[in-house]
Amino acid sequence: MRFQLFHILFLLLVSVPIAAQTCCSGGVPVASNLGLPAAKAGAIQLSLSYDLNVLETLKTGTETLEDDSRSRKTHSGLLELGYALSDRFSVDGLFSFVRQERVISQFNNRNISTTQGIGDAVLLFKYKVFSSDNGYTNVQVGAGPKLPLGASDLVNEQGLTLNADLQPGSGAWDLISWVQVAHVLDSRPSSSIHLTAIHSYKGTNDDYLGSQAYQFGQEFQAAIGISDRLLLGDLIIDPSLNIRYRYQAADVIDGFDLPSTGGHWIFLNPSISYWFNQDISFEIAATLPLLANIEGTQVTPTYRFRTGVFYRLFTKKAGSNGLPEIKF
Repeated sequence: MRFQLFHILFLLLVSVPIAAQTCCSGGVPVASNLGLPAAKAGAIQLSLSYDLNVLETLKTGTETLEDDSRSRKTHSGLLELGYALSDRFSVDGLFSFVRQERVISQFNNRNISTTQGIGDAVLLFKYKVFSSDNGYTNVQVGAGPKLPLGASDLVNEQGLTLNADLQPGSGAWDLISWVQVAHVLDSRPSSSIHLTAIHSYKGTNDDYLGSQAYQFGQEFQAAIGISDRLLLGDLIIDPSLNIRYRYQAADVIDGFDLPSTGGHWIFLNPSISYWFNQDISFEIAATLPLLANIEGTQVTPTYRFRTGVFYRLFTKKAGSNGLPEIKF
């Protein structure tokens, strides 16, 4: 009887995380954190940030359900390093540490699952394909692999392998492609508009749960926004506002689409950066969902918060106008 009760509870618990996998693919917010600012040859750039993703909204399609029995939180420590080999070619690396928290409250019971560890990493090779004579318009493209450095086979207290959405890593190599267009406004040179598009081609973890093939859904994101520079006395502040669209296809297990994964999202991303000097800044950013149209029933993002510092130094002589470059 005790074994039967445990078996029933186990089935209930492992069926719930399926509703959250799309929003926490591999645990690391890779796509939305890629892309350091364009820099002059010899520049080394570093970004260290903390990212909190809170998922407490249960939806079916576009309908929000009155159900607070499930919640997810992903805490990510992100280190992004970049080096500009020339004025056109640069390399960025994104490294992560992830902590996942899942709470399920059902039948007067509360189940808490947590995992943490080194997450996956990304190498992004970027090339500036166009720059106008006055430098007001720049187009960059990039591509690179996501390296499966994070564990994908962690187990719970009972020794059972946790579902993919609770693992620090995806267990698969992905291919990331990236495009960014930035244009400084002629009427207000302190302002710029920018467009970024990212596609993630997800690889397959052929050793999922020891014997299955698991592939997170193919992902596409596009963001458009505007940023400005405000000089308030000695203070230099960059406010920014983006609208971001995200699409993710259904996850695939052993060749079959996994129910209640995949969907469309639209987010609003306000942020503000304060520059201590021309090479050091501090940023606070938020992500607020405007629209979600998802497959099946899933726990989707309620809000997201990110804060971090940015630092830049030069290994060889590079021109400067004495002010920090506009951060696209």
